[in-house]
Amino acid sequence: MINILSIILTLTIAIQGPPVTVDNDSEKEATAVRLFELKGSWSDQPDASPALNVTSLLMGNVGSQRSFPDLLEALESAFNDEEIDTLVLDLSGGASFTMPQIADLCTVLDSGRGSGKKLLAWMEKATTSLMAIGSSCHTIFLTETGGVDLFSPSMMPIHFKTAMDLFGVEASVIRVGDFKGAVEPFMLPQMSSHLRDHYLAMLDSMNRLPVELIAAGRDIDPETVRELQGIRIFTAKQALEAGLVDMLAQHGSLEQTIEGIVDGSVAWVKPGKKKKKQINPLQILTELFSPVREKKIPDNSIAILHLSGEIVDGDSVSSGSMVSEPSAKAINDLADNDSVIGVVVRIDSPGGSATASEVIRLALENLASKKPMVYSMGNLAASGGYWITCTGRPIYASQGTITGSIGVFGMKLSFGSAMKQIGIHIDPVALDESATMMLPHRGWNEVELARLQGTVDDVYDDFISRVSDSRDISPNRVREIAGGRVWSGAQAVELGLVDAIGGIEAAVAHVKREAEFEGEISIVHRPGPVDPMDLFDFFGGGDDDAIRSLTNLPMLKILAAAGIDLRPYLARLVRIGSQSPFTIEARMPIDLNPRF
Repeated sequence: MINILSIILTLTIAIQGPPVTVDNDSEKEATAVRLFELKGSWSDQPDASPALNVTSLLMGNVGSQRSFPDLLEALESAFNDEEIDTLVLDLSGGASFTMPQIADLCTVLDSGRGSGKKLLAWMEKATTSLMAIGSSCHTIFLTETGGVDLFSPSMMPIHFKTAMDLFGVEASVIRVGDFKGAVEPFMLPQMSSHLRDHYLAMLDSMNRLPVELIAAGRDIDPETVRELQGIRIFTAKQALEAGLVDMLAQHGSLEQTIEGIVDGSVAWVKPGKKKKKQINPLQILTELFSPVREKKIPDNSIAILHLSGEIVDGDSVSSGSMVSEPSAKAINDLADNDSVIGVVVRIDSPGGSATASEVIRLALENLASKKPMVYSMGNLAASGGYWITCTGRPIYASQGTITGSIGVFGMKLSFGSAMKQIGIHIDPVALDESATMMLPHRGWNEVELARLQGTVDDVYDDFISRVSDSRDISPNRVREIAGGRVWSGAQAVELGLVDAIGGIEAAVAHVKREAEFEGEISIVHRPGPVDPMDLFDFFGGGDDDAIRSLTNLPMLKILAAAGIDLRPYLARLVRIGSQSPFTIEARMPIDLNPRF
C-alpha cells in the first residue's frame, strides 16, 4: 500500500520573481538596456490572485496567458526609470494581440519615445500587427532568415445552405435586420452582395489603424503601405528594401547585435530569475478545494469591470460567458462599495440572450446613477454587447473594435428529411401541434413563424428605443444604421454610436476627471479569478462524455502515475452534481429567448 505522505511529487510552477536583476560589469558606465520578451497571448483581465491557478494546472496550460495591463504598467515604469537608457521589445516569440490592445500598446510606446530613451524592436516572423507595434519604436531589427507577412484583414464566412439542401436539413429563421450575418450561411448558398459590400467597408475602416501606425512610424505614405499589403509576403531582404525594417541580423543574436550598436558596455535589465515552488499532492488538493477570495478594494480606487463572453441567462458563474445574475451582482457590489470612486466597464462580447442583456443593463444603469462610469469597448461589443451600453454614459472604443449589430434573430434547424433518408422516423405524440414546434423533425409553420416574428419585432423595437434614448439619436436614424449592421470603432464614432476613440487609459482618465479626484488612485480589476471549486462548469457538465474526459487531464494523469488516482472521485463528484429530477418536458434544440 502506498503512503501518500511518502510520495515525492513536485511540480515546478513559475511565479513572479524580484522586479529586476542587472547583469553588468560596471554599473556606473554601462548602458542599461531593459528587455521585454513579448510571447503568447495577452489577457485584458489580469489574474488577481498570485496563488496556484489550478484550472490551468490541470489542463497542462500553465502560463498560457499573460496580463496585458501588467505589460503596460511595466513599460511605463521602464520609461520613467532614469537608470534605463534603452528598451528592447523582443517580438520573435509569436506574440498575439487584439487590435484594441495594439492601439493601447502603441499609445504607451509613442508617449515613451519622447522620454529620450531608445526604443528597439526585434522580430523574426513579422505580421501586420507586430509591424504596427514595431513601427512605434525607433529601430526595427529583423533576422536574416525571417520575413514579413503584411496581410490586410479578411473574413471567411462558411455557407451551409447547399449542403443542407443536399442532406435534407431545413433552417427556420426569424429575424429583424437584413445585415444579420449570423443567419445568412443557413439561408443562402453564398453571401448577399449588400452584406459583402458592408463587410468590405468595415474591414477597410479596421485596416486603417495598422496602416496609419506603420505609415507614421516608418515614414511611408499610407497608400504605399496599402500597396505593400497587396504584395503581402516579403523576405528579410525585401522588407529591408521596402523600408519596413531598419537592419537585418543573425538569428539568435539579439543581445550581441544590440551590444554591437550601443556605445560602451551594456547592462541587461531583465525580469528576475523565476523562483521554483515545490508543490506536493496535498497542496494541490488544498488549492483545488479552497474558494478564491477577491482582495479588498483599497480606498480611492477606479474599478475596471470586465464583462466578457457570450451573454447568457443563469445564476452561476460560467467561464467564458457573461452570465446575467453573477454579472449583475458584481456590478451592484461596485455600486455599493464606498472605496470605488468610479468604474470603467470593459466589454468584449458578441451578444447573446436578450433577457440576460437587459438584466445586466439595468444593473449598469443603477451603477451609473451612483458613480462616474464609462464604457471601454474591447475587441468586440456587438448586439447584446452594445445593448448593455445603453445607459446614457460615454463610450470609448478602438478603431479596430467591432460593434453595433443592432438586430435580433432566432433560428432552428430541422432534420426530418435528412433522418428519413437514413430510415429514421420521428412520430411525436402531443396534445397540440404547437407542442412539437421545437422538435427537430419539422420547420416552423406560417402561424408559428408569425408568432415568433412578433417576439423579435418587439425586442428590436426595444433595442431601437434603448439606443435612441441613450445616444440621443432619433429612432428613424437608429433604424438607418441598425438592421444588424456591424461597424468598426471608427465608423461607430462617425455614426454617433460611440463617443471617442481611446483605450483603457483614456477611459480611466475620463472617470478620474468626472470624479474630480486629484490624488493618487488605485486601479483594481473585477471580477477576480474564477473559483476552482466550480467543477461542474469546468468539466463542461456531467454527461458521460464530460466524465470520460477526466482521464485526459494532464495533471490527473501525472498524479495517477504517482499512485494518487483522483479521477474516479472527481468523476463521481461531477456525476452526482449533474443529476436532475425526471422530467417529461421536451428538451428544446434552441433557446426561445430572442438573441442579438
